[in-house]
Amino acid sequence: MNHNSGNSWFDRFANAGESDPVVGGELARGGYSAFSDLLDGLRRHLAAAEEEQIPQLKELVKKGRSMVPDPGAISPSWETVWDDFDRYITFKLEAMSAIAVPEREGEWQIVMNNPYTNDGIACYPGLTFPEAAYLYAYFRKDLKKNEYLRMQKIVNLLVVQGD
Repeated sequence: MNHNSGNSWFDRFANAGESDPVVGGELARGGYSAFSDLLDGLRRHLAAAEEEQIPQLKELVKKGRSMVPDPGAISPSWETVWDDFDRYITFKLEAMSAIAVPEREGEWQIVMNNPYTNDGIACYPGLTFPEAAYLYAYFRKDLKKNEYLRMQKIVNLLVVQGD
C-alpha cells in the first residue's frame, strides 16, 4: 500500500514510525483539519483495499490509537472513530469472504431500505467490488431494526439518459 501520494497529514501519519512523537504532536496541534485529513486518507485506503491490504490497515488503525488516543478531544463526533474503523474492517472482510475472488469483477451496487418506513430506498451504483465492500461495511455498522442492506453485482444493465 503506497502512502506516498503527497504531503497530506495522512501521508505523514502513514509513513511515520509506530509511536513517532513528532508526528503525533503535530497532529494534536493541527487540530480538526489535520485529523480530518488523516481520517479521509484512511477511509480512501479502506475503500480501495483488497484483502491482502487489510493487515496494513489494521496496523494503521493501531498506530492511530497510539498517536491520537483521545480523538474525542478534537471533536466529540470522533469519540469512537478507532472502534468504528475496527468495525469497518471487520465488516469489509465479512463482505469479501462472502464473494469468491473470481466473482468480483464487474459493477457492484449497494441498496438499503427499511420497508416499514416512508423513507426512500438508497442505492449506490457503479462501484468496484472493493468500494462496494467498503460501503457495505460503512452502512452495516449502524444498520437499524428492519433495515436491510444488499450488496449486489450488476449482471445486465440498461442505461438511458434524458436530453
